[in-house]
Amino acid sequence: MKYLRFVILFIVFIGMVIYLSTTGTKEYTENNKILKNGVVFGGTVADIKISNNHGFGILSVNVSNSTVKEFSKKLEHGIYPYQINGNQAEIYLPIFIERQIGDSVKLDSDKQIIYYKGKKSKDEGEVYIITEPTDIDFVKENTLFK
Repeated sequence: MKYLRFVILFIVFIGMVIYLSTTGTKEYTENNKILKNGVVFGGTVADIKISNNHGFGILSVNVSNSTVKEFSKKLEHGIYPYQINGNQAEIYLPIFIERQIGDSVKLDSDKQIIYYKGKKSKDEGEVYIITEPTDIDFVKENTLFK
């Protein structure tokens, strides 16, 4: 009898995990569909600000080429992972690998990818809608575009 209760609880737990993970995946996919908007820009990193929340940060970029002059759309839930105003842009994302001022970056919103070319490394990362309240607050407090 004791083992039967354990087995039933374990099955219920597994069911909840599967349900929550599929629901979260659908929400993530739906949120990021709006990133297919034709925005592509590149430039050099001018400043880096990192929060105390798992390496989330802001890359300030001097834009050298862009498909749009301005981009600062608002969302009901979350924020876009970038803003552009003329030749200045900001990219909001976790910064796990050491980035340096002067590194080249290129962001392609349709592909949800950011390409990095630095003095020490060349790699790419993912961009996505920022929904974490702590990260959104960090952006609001530290953005150039107030």
